[in-house]
Amino acid sequence: MTFLQPFLLFALPLMGLPVLIHFVNQNRHRTVNWAATMFLVQAKRMARGMARLRYLLILLFRMLAIAGLIFAVSRPMTAGWLGLTAGGAPETTLILLDRSVSMEARDPRTRRSKRETALQKLSQLLQDIGRNTELVLFDSVSSDPRIVDSPADLADIPQTGPSETAADIPGLLQRAVEYIAAGETGRTDVWICSDLRKSDWDSSSGRWDTIRRQLEQREGVRLYLLAYPDQAAANMAVSVSGVHRRETSEGAELLMDIRVNRTADTDMDVNVPLSVVIDGARSTLNIKVSGSEFVRNGHAIAIDRETLSGWGRVELPDDSNTADNSYRFVYAEAPIQKTTVVSDAFSHGEYLRLAAGTSSDHRQLAEAELLTPDQVEAIDWEQTALLIWQAPLPDSRKSLLIREFVNSGRSVMFFPPHQPTSNELFGCRWTVWKSNAVPLKISRWRTESDLLSSTGSGMPLPLGKINVYRHCGLESERANVLGSFNGGDSLLLRAFTDRGAVYYCTSLPGTGHSTFIDNGVVFYVMIQRALARGTAALGNARHLECGTLTEFEGNRWQPLDELSERVLMSARSSRAGLYSIDDVHYAFNRPLSEDLPQIITEENVEALFDGIDFTRLNDSAGSATALASEVWRMFLVLMIVALIAEAVLCLPSRRTAKSAASNAVADFSYTG
Repeated sequence: MTFLQPFLLFALPLMGLPVLIHFVNQNRHRTVNWAATMFLVQAKRMARGMARLRYLLILLFRMLAIAGLIFAVSRPMTAGWLGLTAGGAPETTLILLDRSVSMEARDPRTRRSKRETALQKLSQLLQDIGRNTELVLFDSVSSDPRIVDSPADLADIPQTGPSETAADIPGLLQRAVEYIAAGETGRTDVWICSDLRKSDWDSSSGRWDTIRRQLEQREGVRLYLLAYPDQAAANMAVSVSGVHRRETSEGAELLMDIRVNRTADTDMDVNVPLSVVIDGARSTLNIKVSGSEFVRNGHAIAIDRETLSGWGRVELPDDSNTADNSYRFVYAEAPIQKTTVVSDAFSHGEYLRLAAGTSSDHRQLAEAELLTPDQVEAIDWEQTALLIWQAPLPDSRKSLLIREFVNSGRSVMFFPPHQPTSNELFGCRWTVWKSNAVPLKISRWRTESDLLSSTGSGMPLPLGKINVYRHCGLESERANVLGSFNGGDSLLLRAFTDRGAVYYCTSLPGTGHSTFIDNGVVFYVMIQRALARGTAALGNARHLECGTLTEFEGNRWQPLDELSERVLMSARSSRAGLYSIDDVHYAFNRPLSEDLPQIITEENVEALFDGIDFTRLNDSAGSATALASEVWRMFLVLMIVALIAEAVLCLPSRRTAKSAASNAVADFSYTG
């Protein structure tokens, strides 16, 4: 419990005032012995025990009345969770706000989202107890610290608004820890507002160990998790893939694969009118969703033969989360999925070339070439979507070319060379080869997103069947582990980059290294997903995830539809939309990992913050319960009850009144 007017508690010694008055009254009159009253005093002493107890109770209730008054005017605060406001206001409060798509799930009655509810409650709490606290916001879109002048401004600034991005919670927490260490923030409260999506928390990441270790070393840091783990009762999310234009005998048509995921308490079939908008023309497709998903591959919509490129979107009716109810797409002549493999060993390079050059979509053209490290000058950097590098990490000149390639949004996969060097690239460096007497098994991998994620139907890739006989050690400064062995070493990492994707795989296909070829599904899917990611940055129709570009890159974009025109220019990189620039169409959509409803368990959360001063508060969207509230009314009631009890005890008892009357009659008879 804390107090908004704590200085008034200095008046608590006034509780002793009734006792003081009692002693003053006892010594105010001089005692004179008089025979007529000595009899009465003697009689009174016979009932002294009860009278003394009554008098003590009167004093006690008077003291409680004064204490109740003092506590009431001191405005005490308490919360539904023990210790929430204990210790008073901190010097600094950091708010780590999850602005991912799933945080836009709304309460059906109040229509307030999880994000809005969290902001409203934190704003109210900080206005009550944190007036003198420096308030710093870290939002999941930019991850940059921003000082907020007043808690009342929290809900109104653009950095707390909705977005169609994913969240990187460990990355956000890492930035907060660095801010605390650099700024020496003193006593600090850290509030994390999140819905605990498994894909956003990445509980298997090695970054959590570093975060936990750094927080344990900081004194005066308290961590609060304001969690919204409840799933929406009825929500659907739509997505589109494989959009391409095809000539027909009657004209042309647009082909696409449509998927609808449903989160519901029932498996009952439901009919859904799906709106399809192509170049401004709207049509309705009635679908029946059974179970948790609906999939329609190769859905065809006729378009004009003369229309060679354009845009569109697919929309669901409103439900509990409108942020995942639409999906944008653009179309144009599809680029060739081109891969360049640079290898210092022909056999391994050939495996890589075959996996990349065989397209998983028969409608998509793919080609792959194999080069040696000496032929880097021959790489067609403009047309290549994926670069596979199985050779010593390059020197500074070649590494600059690769960095520019990645910065254009395309993908690079590094495989270990036969002779590792000390060169470093993207914060990673090969060390030495390790031979395993007992084949290593892949025990942990990230199933929510990226190269090793589960299939569209939710089936995990068969990574458990892979045996690894040799792998190369890898040192990394900052990387996201996508898969690791049972011994702790990593199989696949993704380096941190602003744009594009950089992967490091620590083993090779082929006899003596791994069973990647024998169990070819994992190896093939891994290569094809990296290729698809790189291809998305080529051609005149490009599909990108929200949050992959910086805020300033959207300044030159021209909106293609009326919905995109309403998006603020500063928010274009984090909101879904359709834009064009220099004859290239862009479709920005939410990351599909946000459609996965899995959350991390309570045990996972406890393990992530083990050893840290940590409090978890579960809440729900639209909830009206305050994080902390004033309880002065309770003390006011206590004061009134004490005064009433004191008044009752001060009333003369019936026995005493009757005795007094009898004595008066006796005295009258004696006198007569």
